[in-house]
Amino acid sequence: MWLKGVAPSLPAGTLVANLLAALLIGLVTGVGLAAPMPERLRLFLAVGLCGGLSTFSTFSNETFQLVSSGNWAGAAFNVVANVASCLFAVGCGIALGRMLVS
Repeated sequence: MWLKGVAPSLPAGTLVANLLAALLIGLVTGVGLAAPMPERLRLFLAVGLCGGLSTFSTFSNETFQLVSSGNWAGAAFNVVANVASCLFAVGCGIALGRMLVS
């Protein structure tokens, strides 16, 4: 709820959830690239845990609501913020995962 004070018309909570999921899936990927990981464990962590935590459908709905209300700038910012920051978070997670294993 405190995130609403930062940008009241933008869905910051969804962004934070997506960032955390992106960082975690990057971490799982980085560990898996640096050391053998059982396929079932990798799928559980990446698809189950991270997939359940990420909120793509919520992000899509919130962006649609911003567009529907005429807040095109907010919608564009939401898309760019989610995509760019989540790609960055995946990269950071991969680097961190590799560091932890090596």
